Amino acid sequence: MGRGGVTQEAFRNVISDWEDENDVTVQHTSVADDTEMVNVVSENPGGIDLCNPSSGGFIRFRGQDEKLLADLDYGEIPNYDNLPEAWHNVPFLEGNEDGLFRYISSQGLAYNTELVDEFSSWDEIEQSEYGDLISLHATPSVRFANAAAAAGEDINQIGDDAVFNAIADKVEAQHQNVFQYWTSGDQQMQFLREEQAHISSAWGGRVASLQADDVPIEYFIPEEGAVTHSEGYAIPEASENKETVYDLLDWVYQRENLVDLSVQIDYPVPISDPPEEITSLPDYTDHPDNLVWINWSEVLPHNDKISESFNEIRGS
Repeated sequence: MGRGGVTQEAFRNVISDWEDENDVTVQHTSVADDTEMVNVVSENPGGIDLCNPSSGGFIRFRGQDEKLLADLDYGEIPNYDNLPEAWHNVPFLEGNEDGLFRYISSQGLAYNTELVDEFSSWDEIEQSEYGDLISLHATPSVRFANAAAAAGEDINQIGDDAVFNAIADKVEAQHQNVFQYWTSGDQQMQFLREEQAHISSAWGGRVASLQADDVPIEYFIPEEGAVTHSEGYAIPEASENKETVYDLLDWVYQRENLVDLSVQIDYPVPISDPPEEITSLPDYTDHPDNLVWINWSEVLPHNDKISESFNEIRGS
């Protein structure tokens, strides 16, 4: 079970050889978000054998009254070691045994190389020369997380009033040059393609699509960091096909298959000694410490306050 679209279609393509070799047919289903994924797994015991929650999705699964995700026997997936150990222990997996790291997805900055000189910091979007030329993501928690990185604060300490105020001040400072906040990947791409936005927060995979169309856009993770939306794989506790799923996952984590998957989805799987096909992808970074990991159990309790503050800033 995945989220549909290009990413799920790429997974379908990559595993087709495994299906042929093992005379197994994988049935694919898709959901809109983590909430629906949790509901489908909960309401259909044994009906789902593999799913890919986001970092926040793992928190939602673990917060249910019943245990929905199986603790994994990593010894059954030896090829998982093709990923460096640091990626095995990213914050949403550390201390738990119910997931595998899937691929890197981040929300850094994209800019038009014909209109903007190369830069490396969030500070650039506050420069007066970019008045009404900036677009940023409209989701309050994500906006605050990236602003926290820019301010040198930890988004997961947002329950501290001083930290909250410092982040809100940065959100307000970054707001001054924004002409519109984007709400979807298509809208983000449109603003960049049509040069309404000279600089935009962006998803690396969407930037790769623009680059494939020869739009002069570059993407980078600012030196202060950028929020990640990375995902993992998980096996539902009620699955009766765990051994088959282990075999499938071990096949997926073969080096050549990870490279193939990365290229097809435009998001990098951080394998050891990665080839240029992976390092050239917009989202690539060599260590998880370069990314901002939202601990949703710490941030969600403050979501109403975050949204209220962001809406007030947007309306100013």
